[in-house]
Amino acid sequence: MQLKRMIAILSIAPGALLAQDTSDVKLAGDHRPDAVLPVTAGVTTGSMTFADRRVQQGITGVVRWHMTRSIAIAASPTYARMSYPASLGGGAAGGLTDLPIELGLDHSFSGEWSPAIGLSLGATIPVGDKQIGLGSGSMGASVGAGVGLSPMDELSLHLGAGKSLTDYSMFGALGASDAVWGEAEASYHLFEHLDATIGFDGDFAASDTVGAARAIALSFAAGLGGPYTLTVSGGHGVSGPAARWTFALGFGTDFAGFQAIGSSSPIQRLMRSVGGGSNRGPGSSNSGSGHGHAP
Repeated sequence: MQLKRMIAILSIAPGALLAQDTSDVKLAGDHRPDAVLPVTAGVTTGSMTFADRRVQQGITGVVRWHMTRSIAIAASPTYARMSYPASLGGGAAGGLTDLPIELGLDHSFSGEWSPAIGLSLGATIPVGDKQIGLGSGSMGASVGAGVGLSPMDELSLHLGAGKSLTDYSMFGALGASDAVWGEAEASYHLFEHLDATIGFDGDFAASDTVGAARAIALSFAAGLGGPYTLTVSGGHGVSGPAARWTFALGFGTDFAGFQAIGSSSPIQRLMRSVGGGSNRGPGSSNSGSGHGHAP
């Protein structure tokens, strides 16, 4: 019932929050720097499968307040469910993950290639269950930075890096690794209301003996008219504890499109789509055991 209630709330939230003037909303393929609503919202749901046959499913909502053109703050509550195979003790467990709060700062420059820079400062409020790896039991923190370039109107490039500063990582698709991570993305405007983004995310170095977590991903964003965008994304982990397969669907207005830096980036959205996790403790992704109840 808790999951059904959250799905219903998150499904209604984008429309309820944005029942206002949407003439300036930024659609897929709309490159106008001023086309941003004061408040954007969205919901993403997905599933990821790990090499040890664990399966994590979840639904994430996001509400982002654009305080100015360059400063925004976002909250992203997530409900996640982890299922364990018999080889890891079996069972399943679910609940809210730690709650991410992110302050994003970005600035675009005029001139050739339209450069943009961004900085994100994140915190996580400990509402998740530490025993099953959905929480850390304490406040978390993270930092990230990125740069974006547009060599042509149809093409946008993005490079970024960051690190979780505490036990909780928002990047569940990377196995909740606590190593320094980097990402590279390229977005292309295919048609009038359709963008495609391909990206690579991964750790610069391994944080344990499993190896560095690295994944490739592909995302499509389609403008549905008005303020709304539908995204379809998939990813494949190529090394370390990264999820071997990740799939996610997203809907809402919090889909910034080109030159997206931070959690509004299409590939970062995929990596966070079903929630993060603790990278230490009995229920962490590195513990190698199930802690759920029988389904």
